[in-house]
Amino acid sequence: MKLFLDSPDFLSTVASETDKNVEAARAVTSGLTETQLNWQPSAEQWSIAQCLDHLTVATNEFEKYFEPAIQRAREKWPVTNSPRYKPSMLGGWLAKQVSPEAPRRITAPKIFRPAVSNIPAALEKFVNQQARFLDFVRESTGIDYNKTRLRSPVTPLMRYSLADAFVITVLHGQRHLAQARRVREMPQFPKV
Repeated sequence: MKLFLDSPDFLSTVASETDKNVEAARAVTSGLTETQLNWQPSAEQWSIAQCLDHLTVATNEFEKYFEPAIQRAREKWPVTNSPRYKPSMLGGWLAKQVSPEAPRRITAPKIFRPAVSNIPAALEKFVNQQARFLDFVRESTGIDYNKTRLRSPVTPLMRYSLADAFVITVLHGQRHLAQARRVREMPQFPKV
């Protein structure tokens, strides 16, 4: 979170951290078979493919809110200089909850749950979704993304800034990519 707060160029930081997430996903899946990608430590724990699928589904759910929010901001909150990131109260709290450092496990909302079994092309879907996410980040140049509000895909009662949504997406990615890495490092992880 501090990285985003201290950044003199918020959108570039979001983009570079997203690129790092894509590289982390490639690294954690490198050389693995479909069987290994879909191996679950237990029925309650996700496979590497499920971690990637969860991130793809979650980011995809945000998409329908990004475009209208950006269009609205072009009319209402154009800026010539990109503002520094200022989290909203709810957005800042949520970003802390989904960050890799968060001590508590959170149950994924129903709409963000991954497929139950055998997920083909999980990496490809994740990488494509991240590319679309980066398109929205780039389209946010020239608007005040702190003032631009959107609703949460989970519930219409929750609203936060577009900037918060970007930070939440990146931190959430870091959290589940770390989870995927831990799955691969388990002693019982299948070797072939």
